[in-house]
Amino acid sequence: MKGDKTQIIEKITIIGGTHGNEYIGPYFLAKAGLAGIYQGNAIEVSTLLANPEAFLRARRFIDQDLNRSFSPPILTGTQDPYECRRAREIARHFSQNETGQHFIVDLHSTTANMGITLIVRDNEPLNLHTAAYVQKNIPEARILLSDIDHSQHHSLNNISPFGIVIEVGPTPNAVLRHDLFETTEKVVDLVVKFLTLSKTREEPRLPDEVAVFRFREKVPYPRNEQGELTAMIHKDLQDRDYRLLKTGQPIFMTLQGDEIRYSGEPGYPVFINEAAYYLEDTAFIITDKVTASLN
Repeated sequence: MKGDKTQIIEKITIIGGTHGNEYIGPYFLAKAGLAGIYQGNAIEVSTLLANPEAFLRARRFIDQDLNRSFSPPILTGTQDPYECRRAREIARHFSQNETGQHFIVDLHSTTANMGITLIVRDNEPLNLHTAAYVQKNIPEARILLSDIDHSQHHSLNNISPFGIVIEVGPTPNAVLRHDLFETTEKVVDLVVKFLTLSKTREEPRLPDEVAVFRFREKVPYPRNEQGELTAMIHKDLQDRDYRLLKTGQPIFMTLQGDEIRYSGEPGYPVFINEAAYYLEDTAFIITDKVTASLN
């Protein structure tokens, strides 16, 4: 492994159900518990069901998005919404277990055609190296670099500097798909293997650089003055995540039957027509495909 070799992970926590209607994570935790998959591993591996109430109700959240609830004002406050209280409980759990050398694997699914997506913050080399190892073994996996969760969205992964978010799709909400479940299991196994090999000083060889997609901007839905949706994702854009979007290509079709074309700089859209992002007024996210060094 290249980079800072002083970072040796002592504990891995696999988290599922951050969003209660994303079923792969919670049921993966159930399987891991039943089968004792990671017992005896050189690194301690534990599991955590993040939002049990939302999972029981097959809802994304109860009062507000848990994955937007790890801001300092919430973590140090007394706000009563369920996810605020749950965020403080989770933060206390990790603070009592020393987050410094603690790696978080947060399991998610998406309604968008994202395939296997590994989301990492690039301010810690170990995160990118871990994702690169997964991609080396699963070439179709894509790496998405995003500091937006850290700076704006206050996601669960911010409670430790070390971590990765695994997104698989497309799948409807509150549906458990065997193929994507197996995919998730394979990715998690590779993450655990890489971190374990790194701890035992048998670091796998990685390439000198890796292709990644870096967050650029959100694209909102067209709406009228009352905030009502006036257009939908164009059929020619639907399901084309990670494919180059050029200036002038259609991105929306209005309810009146008019096309709206993309006026920005070329980029690679992701999370196209993600169901949960209607609440956040995000039709898709534009990324730039760049090369990241692993030295």
